[in-house]
Amino acid sequence: MDDKTKKSPLQVAIIGIGHRGYNTHFLSILETPRSWTVIAVCDTCEATRTRFASKHPGIDIYADVEALLRGTTTPLDFAIVCVPHQFHLKCCMALAQAGVHILKEKPVAESLGEYMQLLRLPVKIGVTFQKRFEPRYLAVRDLLPHVGQVASFTGNLTASIAALDATWRAKDDVGVTEDLGCHMLDMVVSLFGSPTSVTAQSAKGVRADQTYGGDDVSNIIMNFGEAAKHNIGNIHLSRVAHRGEESLVITGTNGTFALEGKDVRLRDSLGNETFQFNDVSSKKSTVKSMLQKFSAWVTGEEPDFPASLAHLKDTVNLMEAVRRSYSNPRATEDVAMHRQLGRPHLGASLHGEHHVWPLLTPESEDAVVRQMHSSLSIYNRSDVYEVFEDRWQKMHGLKHALVCNSGTIAILHMFEALDLRPGDEVLCPVYTFFATASPLLQYGAVPIFGDALEDGNLDPAEIIQRTTSKTKAIIVTHMWGLPCRMQEIVHNARQVGIKVLEDCSHAHGAMVDGKIVGSWGDMAAWSLQAKKKIMGGQAGIMATNSTDYYSRAILHGHFNKRAKQEVPGDHPLRKFWLTGLGLNLRAHPLAIALANQQLDHLPAHDRYRQAYAAYMKSKLSSIPFLKMPSVGNSRQDKHAWYAFVMQFDSSKAPDGLTREDFVRQLTDDYGLKEVDIPRSTGLLNDLPLFMYPHEAMPRFGSEPWYEVQPTAQFPKASSFYQRAIKLPMWATDSDKPIVEHYARSFLALAKKAMGLSSWQMAQEARKNGGDSVIQSRL
Repeated sequence: MDDKTKKSPLQVAIIGIGHRGYNTHFLSILETPRSWTVIAVCDTCEATRTRFASKHPGIDIYADVEALLRGTTTPLDFAIVCVPHQFHLKCCMALAQAGVHILKEKPVAESLGEYMQLLRLPVKIGVTFQKRFEPRYLAVRDLLPHVGQVASFTGNLTASIAALDATWRAKDDVGVTEDLGCHMLDMVVSLFGSPTSVTAQSAKGVRADQTYGGDDVSNIIMNFGEAAKHNIGNIHLSRVAHRGEESLVITGTNGTFALEGKDVRLRDSLGNETFQFNDVSSKKSTVKSMLQKFSAWVTGEEPDFPASLAHLKDTVNLMEAVRRSYSNPRATEDVAMHRQLGRPHLGASLHGEHHVWPLLTPESEDAVVRQMHSSLSIYNRSDVYEVFEDRWQKMHGLKHALVCNSGTIAILHMFEALDLRPGDEVLCPVYTFFATASPLLQYGAVPIFGDALEDGNLDPAEIIQRTTSKTKAIIVTHMWGLPCRMQEIVHNARQVGIKVLEDCSHAHGAMVDGKIVGSWGDMAAWSLQAKKKIMGGQAGIMATNSTDYYSRAILHGHFNKRAKQEVPGDHPLRKFWLTGLGLNLRAHPLAIALANQQLDHLPAHDRYRQAYAAYMKSKLSSIPFLKMPSVGNSRQDKHAWYAFVMQFDSSKAPDGLTREDFVRQLTDDYGLKEVDIPRSTGLLNDLPLFMYPHEAMPRFGSEPWYEVQPTAQFPKASSFYQRAIKLPMWATDSDKPIVEHYARSFLALAKKAMGLSSWQMAQEARKNGGDSVIQSRL
């Protein structure tokens, strides 16, 4: 990301401007006007509103959240909810209905049922568990492995709250567990995972001279793990102590961690102090850090937020178990029964899988679960179909988008919309995945293959050379994420009078000449298959500006309610709305729910792909016999980096070193499991399906439909295919060591293969650098 890019402050509302809403959040935001602007607040207390208005006359103030939403004309980026616990759900539901993301005060939820209701809301929701952002607890988290296997821990969180009968606690019956303890219990889950069982006891009414509700003192014992791996934790909570105390002592096989107040110390098994840290950060700085991370999640700059609802299911389950144990203090409450969801997918590492995709998180699971409770079959344009299609249309500047069950079907929709007939011709790249062209065979149409440029994409000049009177359209593929030369392609196609179709299955978010791919032609299709940059497991989407093409695609496989809803009354095929063409090609709602969640991550993932690709190019371009992939104009064009495909130049390689030998040594000798020769994606002209379609589909005649094109017609495509070496492109911060390891290994093998003197000579002509490329691009 370019650090010079100017960002507008996010527009924020605060719901509830009591102590936390005003002192904790409002004043922190007020000090950071470049990041956030509070444009409206609300509070049910008239005195609070009057006091706020006198201090901040320029900010709109309302009596309730509904009035705020009606009166605020500026779109809100998010709202901070600081109302009493029992009003959280109602308030969050109102905000979610207006599409406003939410950062809410603790607790996560009053019950597991309320938690599930919050999860189903169609906006991003985080909770203000500030300890997750405090430097002292971050130090404990990062250095925790140094204590070895944890055997036990003891935590204390105590305070002296003098007038318990004069605050909101008196009437809301909120005790120390919900007030203070939820922070400490959340940190327990964050550091150690969820316990398997809990035993808890509490005491109430310690101050007999005051009238109030809730528990004053609590002791919570937690068991973790099974048998030999069993360990124990104890938490003591009090709001009637005579002095405040916050401590966490963790004992492990290799040493002890002690957090006492702001001081953090690590001692080894002999008692020697090996680490000491004094946290001098202020509460406001912690709040600002939390707000910055939440803002990055809301805007899509980061794929996750540490205290999002999806990460807090174990915290809710632990709180529920503690409440149950208070009611039956002699029993041990099981926590594990509700813990199956919310386990993140294992990431890539040099000791395991070198590349992991898709990246599944608790949010991914929750998106699917929410959709399960909403609808498992959608018959019209509503629910998650409508949400995702609207986002897709806006992203690409197109009028219509239609989700379907695969990228292949999205391409089939385009050919159906063209009303292809037997004998019609469609120009196709010879170097592409076969599904770019194979669907047209279902109509008895003829693929006319064209050669590639040196970068592997279709040569625009082939349009002029190969178009005949039978040619109806050209379909192009942005191979491996590299955008085609769309200006030339569209110009040449218009010159010969044919339509332009784009297969963008490799190129989600790619740009050419400042315009996103998929928006250049008459129609476009994307795969949402599990390995794609935006994925739903198995799904696809087609988009267009043409209402006629869109209507034909709907009738092709989205019959009845959707066709009745969207095919115009004057369309020549309108009368078929009930049955369509007799096919059901709809997407599964769970797949689209997952794709919709994954779309949130595209900006953050793309930022890392761009940075890692730039790093790889900078490093590997010093190898004389490897040609790096590139875009034409870095200011106007953007590679999607679905894969990083370089070319092996045997004329510049050491004698006897072939592409196959080079790749084999990288995989076998250096352990680079992800280096690949992409053989399954090759030239289509010599595949049996395209050589003998009359045998596979004799319904169009048992004699050959067309003359097979020889490979000699495609010298550049053939050369690209025969020289290609492929790497995946990584997409998270934690992948950086893997990227650097791969680059070092490529360089080490190249240096070994060339010999020291030849390698040194090759480097003299090249300016070194690249170590800072990753950081500069991020």
